[in-house]
Amino acid sequence: MKAICSYAKNSYIGILKELGFFIFFLTISATNNAQENCAPTDELEFICGVNQAEDLIRIPNSNFVIASGRISDSEGQLYAIDKNTRNVTELFPLNALEAKLDTEMFGDCPRIINTFQPHGISIQEMGEDEYLLYVVGHGYREAIEVFSLMINDDKPSLRWVGCVEAPDGVERFNAVTALPDNKIAATHLPPPGSPNRGAGEVWEWSNRQGWKIIAGSQMAGPNGIVASSDGSTIFVAAYLGTSLTKLSRQNSSQLIQVDSTYSIDNIRWSDEGELLLAAHDRNCTPSQGCSIGIIDSPVTHLLKANPENLNIETIRVIPSLDVFPIGTVVIDVDDEYWVGGIGGADRIAIFR
Repeated sequence: MKAICSYAKNSYIGILKELGFFIFFLTISATNNAQENCAPTDELEFICGVNQAEDLIRIPNSNFVIASGRISDSEGQLYAIDKNTRNVTELFPLNALEAKLDTEMFGDCPRIINTFQPHGISIQEMGEDEYLLYVVGHGYREAIEVFSLMINDDKPSLRWVGCVEAPDGVERFNAVTALPDNKIAATHLPPPGSPNRGAGEVWEWSNRQGWKIIAGSQMAGPNGIVASSDGSTIFVAAYLGTSLTKLSRQNSSQLIQVDSTYSIDNIRWSDEGELLLAAHDRNCTPSQGCSIGIIDSPVTHLLKANPENLNIETIRVIPSLDVFPIGTVVIDVDDEYWVGGIGGADRIAIFR
């Protein structure tokens, strides 16, 4: 009996060893395949494992970049990428801390949700290693979803703390920017098929006054938006109007608008104090929309603009690739440019 048990035990151990080797082999093969599929091409490097990073933003005073990813029209993820190691960590919905509604700031938010499609994002620094992350969310509701973003022991984490639902008249938000005094501004870009597709405007929100339209912000398809550090000025891209606008929040007559030739998507500040723009050539007009599909655009134009006079220059033009069809945002990270994109992209593109 002991001999039989011993034989069974040894056989079982042998099977486990073989199984372990098989799993190890599969893991190594998958890792090698992923590395091969993530190899540089067209003078671009890649960070893989990020589903359709529509927007990117640096976390101030940290080593991390936040990316908003999408799976479907109602699902997606939020990621943190370490700029030094290039490691990717999903922060939401996987690994998110338990949600806790901030009733003082977001008491009108009706309920917690843990599934939505993230779109535009913005960060407001609240203290040392403490931030608020604002995320345009689509799906179950149209809203700005708000997270507490913390960095502890050099590890970022997210906790959902509230939402700001879209007001009547807003069909679909696109981008959001944080403003001083816990205010935000968001672009309303009506979706394809809407009778209002060629219109749109910028909305501002505070928890005291709610939503209001910023005077003078009406334009053809407002898309990307950023604010000056003091919040007095906003910069907005009119995607269907192929223009870039500089607008005072207090005085709508102080407006500068320039033709951008291309349809500008997201806008980001560079470390040099310039505006970084990702743009497309899709033959867009306010009345007819875009005659070229988003993933059929042959290239992505990466541009920079002077915030004083909005003079625009080209940084680089990236051709459409099977693994990276279209770029939607560009940021600078030390001596590199990082480009997020959609159209099935599973990576972030990098160049110097």
